[in-house]
Amino acid sequence: MKRIFQYSSLLLLAAIVTFSACKREELDIDALTDFPPGVLSVFPSDNGKVVKGNFDVKVNFVDGTTSPLASGSVTLFDGAGAKLAESTKTLSGISDSIVIAGSTFNAASLPVGQYTMTISVTDSKGKSNSRNTKFEISNLPFAANHNEMFIAGEFNGWGADVMTLVADHIWEIKNINLNGGEWKIKNCSNWCDEDWGDPDCDGIMKSNKAAGGNGNTKCGDSGLANVRFNDMTLTYSVQPAVNFDKKVNGLYLLGTFNTFQGGEYKFAHTANNTWVLGEILLSPGDAFRFAEYPDFMGKNFGDADMNGVAEEFGPNIVIPASQQGAYYSITFNDKTLAYSFNFLRFPSIGIIGSATPGGWDTDTDLTDKGNGNWEVTLDLVAGEAKFRANNSWDTNWGASDFPSGIGTVGGPNIPVPAGRYKISFNPTTGAYNFQVDAGFNSIGIIGSATPGGWDAETPMVKQADGSYRLVIGLGNGEAKFRANNGWDVNWGASGFPTGTGTQGGANIPVTAGIYTVDFNPNTGAYSFTPASIGIIGSATPGGWDNDTDMNLDIASGIGVVSLNLTLSAGEAKFRLNNAWDVNWGASGFPTGTGTQGGSNIPVPAGTYTVKFNVNTGEYSFN
Repeated sequence: MKRIFQYSSLLLLAAIVTFSACKREELDIDALTDFPPGVLSVFPSDNGKVVKGNFDVKVNFVDGTTSPLASGSVTLFDGAGAKLAESTKTLSGISDSIVIAGSTFNAASLPVGQYTMTISVTDSKGKSNSRNTKFEISNLPFAANHNEMFIAGEFNGWGADVMTLVADHIWEIKNINLNGGEWKIKNCSNWCDEDWGDPDCDGIMKSNKAAGGNGNTKCGDSGLANVRFNDMTLTYSVQPAVNFDKKVNGLYLLGTFNTFQGGEYKFAHTANNTWVLGEILLSPGDAFRFAEYPDFMGKNFGDADMNGVAEEFGPNIVIPASQQGAYYSITFNDKTLAYSFNFLRFPSIGIIGSATPGGWDTDTDLTDKGNGNWEVTLDLVAGEAKFRANNSWDTNWGASDFPSGIGTVGGPNIPVPAGRYKISFNPTTGAYNFQVDAGFNSIGIIGSATPGGWDAETPMVKQADGSYRLVIGLGNGEAKFRANNGWDVNWGASGFPTGTGTQGGANIPVTAGIYTVDFNPNTGAYSFTPASIGIIGSATPGGWDNDTDMNLDIASGIGVVSLNLTLSAGEAKFRLNNAWDVNWGASGFPTGTGTQGGSNIPVPAGTYTVKFNVNTGEYSFN
């Protein structure tokens, strides 16, 4: 009997455990499927636009099977908050909707402007959800998220060619040539708000307002094309404006310059069987081939004879060592397999000679102006000069005429009198000109790191060699150099504490400190050399023999140094780099404004917090 009782007890316990497990499993399933109600879609869409005229309001709701929909409500308001329409409806199932017909709130007669909606939904278990949305009634012919759209890029000088709204959210511009350059789409002509780019060339634009910003679209598109952009999905397309005959689906240049893969060098289909790559830099030894796809999945073409006619699956085409590096455009015919190169320009053009800063050893580079001309403004000594490409004597130009003439390849040295000149040269025509330049009225430094921020530049002092110098206190931030107190001529780069600024270059990143800043507007070379500020004098611990260096006090302002110091009765001055070349003094105590080479500051004995502002000369002994 005892054993039977034990078995019965075990069976009862097992039943209880089984029941409990089943019950717990049932509750878990309920929990996993008991969703709160949601708003699946809204029309007009949140932050979207609807074309002026008749339209219906429609909201779709969803829920889970455990707690189906019960009721919903939609209320429409105008921009002033006045109620225009309201609908409350009993809902059912896991999907249902509320529609408010436009005729019930005179949608066709509503004025252009902003409108709002409040939306709420409840399910059979009492769970609820709500949303507030807004939309705009617009005069546009189709629904869109923006009132206007433009395309900008290298092809139009980053201007603003107008796009047309041709369907809901679809903007289009026809018959433009992107010339293989970089471009973007923007919603106002002067970059005042939002713009989009696709640096990955994946067909989806990224907004400048997205995390991390965006970049330019640089997919090598060229030839007449129609560009479309969807301002809701951010997808876009670049399609040929005319459909030409072709024997390949696309064409790419794959070579050692891109490890034989990728879509960076994409040809444009410009005529029947004709493909053009707008620009590529080719150097001696570069090997490449034409390919139907950017990954060698289709046809590809090389040239065994190097005779300008390719063969399918032929060997790589190689740039001979005797040929100088240069930018070329390339044309390929997918029917005849003939190809050709068109020289565009050299990567660099320099001036060299006894008249130049680098003598006959080092070129001074000219700047490509993008119109065939190269320019530089330079101080020259009496002597001779020539122009040459790629810092090499393989291609050089000269003539016997001054100040202007037509340089020929390998021509004579150009005789140059001493002076400051704006020099221009066209390597295509050989034309050159040395125009006397009076120099800049002023050179200044400006930026968030400077005392005047981006609003007011700090002028620099011209040196005997034509460079500029300034002792200045800077904060953490950015800076640029500019001429004549304006933005027409400015220099920047990404290097710090030294670098070579280029016209319109990047902002220079600056670390807070006291610096001697040097800048040469002829070469663009700059340097930020850390400097020390010390206090010296009979009142100081080092007397008139040794400075007591002060510490940067950025919390007190840009260019401020400070020091806690016990002084004896006597005199003091502030000076730069433990030398008398640059020093400040004045007759005032405990505050004043020191001037260069000013008088000694009278100091009573005591312990002070001494502060000095390098940028203003102001000091205090507290």
